[in-house]
Amino acid sequence: MSPTPQRKPFSFEPKQIQETERPFIAYEHPTIITYANSIKENIIRYKNKKSKYTKHDNYIKDLFSNDTTDLKTQCNAIVSYISESFIHYSVWDFSHAYYPGRPSQQTAKIDAIEGTSRTLPTLAAWLHANGKENTNIIGLNKKPINVPDVLRHAFLAGTNPHHKGFWGQLHDYDQKTCESADLALALWMSKEWVWNYFSNAEKEQITTWFKQVNHCKTVDNNWHLFVLTVQLVLKNLTGDNHIQYKKYERIKEFYVGDGWFRDGAKGNYDYYNAWAFHYSLYWFTKIDPEFDADFIRSSLSGLVANYRYFFTAKGLPFFGRSVCYRLAATAPLLTAVDLQSSAISIGEAKRAFSTNLKYFISNGALQAGIPTQGIFGDDSRLIDNYSGPASSLWSLRALNIALFCGDNTNLWQAEETPLAIEKENFEFDIPSINMKVIGIFDTQEVITIFKNEYTQEQSPLTRRLLTSEPWRLWFETITGRANRQKNNLLRKGITCYSSKMNSFF
Repeated sequence: MSPTPQRKPFSFEPKQIQETERPFIAYEHPTIITYANSIKENIIRYKNKKSKYTKHDNYIKDLFSNDTTDLKTQCNAIVSYISESFIHYSVWDFSHAYYPGRPSQQTAKIDAIEGTSRTLPTLAAWLHANGKENTNIIGLNKKPINVPDVLRHAFLAGTNPHHKGFWGQLHDYDQKTCESADLALALWMSKEWVWNYFSNAEKEQITTWFKQVNHCKTVDNNWHLFVLTVQLVLKNLTGDNHIQYKKYERIKEFYVGDGWFRDGAKGNYDYYNAWAFHYSLYWFTKIDPEFDADFIRSSLSGLVANYRYFFTAKGLPFFGRSVCYRLAATAPLLTAVDLQSSAISIGEAKRAFSTNLKYFISNGALQAGIPTQGIFGDDSRLIDNYSGPASSLWSLRALNIALFCGDNTNLWQAEETPLAIEKENFEFDIPSINMKVIGIFDTQEVITIFKNEYTQEQSPLTRRLLTSEPWRLWFETITGRANRQKNNLLRKGITCYSSKMNSFF
């Protein structure tokens, strides 16, 4: 009889990060006043909301189902699709946009601010690339959209306390702090056509609103990046240096090696590395090329050296929060090329970016003028409670990078080269996050396995995706406030993820 194999003692010791106490965040502990305010804002939303803008859904889906359409044509079509729908849904001089969809834990007003803040960077990135020859995006309806005009109106309305579209005062742990980073980035990318045309009084009005971030507390995680983004932009535009370097040092404390950050002392290792940490750090180097460039470049190269293996032509092994941001997963591959990293070639980065867009969009990931709240179509099981109708516009973050640097990196003309999985089998570990990555060439499947448990409190039933009861969705509709089941599979104890994404169906 063969001896019973002895289990080796668990040896993974994650980097120890000093913890801070979790703050009391009001929207996580709703009161009667919270619900009253949510209902009030929900009524305003119903008064201002528009019909679903679905007229180009079939066109955009068919475009990405066509293997002969070149990448630049596809990306320009996304810009036209998104821009046209934004004009349709926006109100109050483009300062807010009431998109259709399930609400967040915030108010409908915050959700509508996201509709603007998460769209403007795409418009600004397009303008940065095209503005010297053309400042009008042509919608899929063939009507021109004057991008500088939209941006100028949005910034002047949103920062004017006397305008109906005022974005409001910022408070501690305020979602508007998050949104201010995208708004600041859009202002920086478009400065030649927007900021430079404002009067001194208008510039003062705008900077006064942004400077609020200097005095607001944030949760101790990736949110430090939002404050730093605003401060770097203001330094670039005005010369005023209020950069809180302690926040940046705290971000670096979250770095665990191999290119990966942990999102807070007890947070996740997930795709926020792609569309939050390394996305933000890339912009830091663009806004201020001297800002800790060596660390930013080396950590990015470290990530891409292992992360590039995650991608297949038909999906990726998704784990963690915010699955609705899936179109942005390739962002660090594109930034690595622009920062001249040797970790990936332009051809491979292009193929990952192109096939990621194609796979999801050809299967319905763009509907009603916006990325859906799900993987393909809308799926209320997969919407985190902090996500609202426009949150999924973070899915455009890889597109923003492509628009911004595509001409400089030769992205549009480069020939695609095979992904790692399209060449061979592979198997390796990422020690810093205790993950094994396996690629099977014959099935074109990539599997990632966390080799330690996230939680000991689990069972077969607790590991499944939960569907919210009808009463929860009715409650959301009435109050305008999210009340969905939590379905972060990492926190449920799932350790193995396949690029076939079967855990989400």
